[in-house]
Amino acid sequence: MMPNNQSFHQNRIVIKDEMRDSTIWDLIQPRNTDIVICSCYKSGTTLTQQIVNLIVNDDDNFESIHDISSWVEEIFVTPPENKKSWIESLPSPRILKSHLLFEALPYYPEWKYIYLVRDGRDVGVSLYHHKKSFLPKYFNENLPEFSYFWDDLVETKEDKAEYWSYWKHIKSWWQVRNLPNVLLVHYQNLISDKSQEIDIISDFLNLDINKSKKEIILAKSSLEYMKLNWQKFQPSGVFKPNTFINKGVNGSWENLLTTEQLKRYEIIISEELEPECANWVKNAGFLPGINSAEVMN
Repeated sequence: MMPNNQSFHQNRIVIKDEMRDSTIWDLIQPRNTDIVICSCYKSGTTLTQQIVNLIVNDDDNFESIHDISSWVEEIFVTPPENKKSWIESLPSPRILKSHLLFEALPYYPEWKYIYLVRDGRDVGVSLYHHKKSFLPKYFNENLPEFSYFWDDLVETKEDKAEYWSYWKHIKSWWQVRNLPNVLLVHYQNLISDKSQEIDIISDFLNLDINKSKKEIILAKSSLEYMKLNWQKFQPSGVFKPNTFINKGVNGSWENLLTTEQLKRYEIIISEELEPECANWVKNAGFLPGINSAEVMN
């Protein structure tokens, strides 16, 4: 049993849509070693799952990472009735995945929460390719040209996709960034200085790693390794072969978005996010006052 199982949220919001049911989290008996990896979407979730798995378990001797790190609230592939027994059977520490707002998750001081953030322009490009990679069984809509897809995505605020808006998601987790058991990780930091980010994450999890272990983590979380072993990281039977792990790079939006669209993005991000948050989302780097800075000393 956990020392303190009082939820942080007095009135948690409930999210139910065609892909998610947040009430599944209420079926799970919490453990004081649970680790939650969360993002809005397309922000390095699978990469972080692999890094955390290698820190915790030392290897990736699994057929699928989704067998050992379940997307808890997902309902469009896995029947909800199967989730409880599956997650309860996982050994500790469990690495649980989510795409929920902070207000929709149970909060326990003993849990560790890692939230991934990525520049919205890169998210847009990655999400577009992600939707194109679905098998028709799960997504058979004809996507518009990227330009139209982008306009719809960036304008999605409170009126559409209320609980899956990129802006709402970031604001939800930004407000709790100073909680001692919450770590915000920027995707750009993760791919540009992975070694340091591994140190930050392992320090946050209170788990020591030596030089040889870090070398293994770096090798087995590389884009080359994950693309070569794509079946370990791609949900079975949901996407076209070898498409779930894409290019893993930033900046491709520069050749896709017009000057007017980029100007509009700057306006919206300044309206939606407070200045410090907007600057970090766009430029990455370390957040003042966050425990990640301590690793640098």
